[in-house]
Amino acid sequence: MTTSATLPELTAPDDLIERDQWVLWRREVVAGRETKVPYSARGHRASSTKPADWGGFEKALSVWRRHPERYAGLGFVFAADDPFVGIDLDDCLSADGNVKSWAQGIIERFSDTYTEFSPSGQGLKIWSKGRLPANLAGVRLGDGQIEMYDRSRYFTVTGQVFRRAPLEVEDHTSDLLLLYDRLVGRKIKRWPLQPLKGGRIPYGQQHNTLVSLAGTLRARNVCDEAIEACLQMVNERQCERPGPRAHVSQLVRSSRKWGATA
Repeated sequence: MTTSATLPELTAPDDLIERDQWVLWRREVVAGRETKVPYSARGHRASSTKPADWGGFEKALSVWRRHPERYAGLGFVFAADDPFVGIDLDDCLSADGNVKSWAQGIIERFSDTYTEFSPSGQGLKIWSKGRLPANLAGVRLGDGQIEMYDRSRYFTVTGQVFRRAPLEVEDHTSDLLLLYDRLVGRKIKRWPLQPLKGGRIPYGQQHNTLVSLAGTLRARNVCDEAIEACLQMVNERQCERPGPRAHVSQLVRSSRKWGATA
């Protein structure tokens, strides 16, 4: 039996630890299949939509260490009012621990943000800051699948850092939205995604690039707030000569007229 003395050390980024969005979890059979069920530190089943069921990191960790026979570990709940997004890459690692080809580009794109092994050891979970139009579950990629959440779901947290991933959660708004767009559109053919390929966007092309990106996202029913966040990120990080933020905001407002025809 696992004892508190043999439990692994659990590390996590300070951005996550400082929030009262922690639960515990254990494996249970629900509707005929094994499921990772979240629990509050008070011992009852937790809901990923009820903040009253969540609590601080230290409290959850203390309960886990006192009752390792009862719980498998800790989990973090994504909430609508936090800046975090989770990417769950199921079965993305081969038996020898190498990243499978379908996941390689995604992992490289998010290599500067916190990434850890899943409880099975065969998948990875990536934390980022950003926004999604909506949660996205069960999209098949290669022989695995990908899920993306920014609210009303939780991730198990193993603290087993993948390779040399930093204990920092970085902002990848533009990458998240472009990946989301490809997943929803089922256009997953290659990575990196346009228009970010090739580094800096030349000054003479940046307006048309931003216009095209806004149209693409709007055609996928991405909300105005997420479109602007994406365009501002591309403008600041990818454009050779970033334009005024007010200009980008005006471009987003103008894109409403284009609708799905852009």
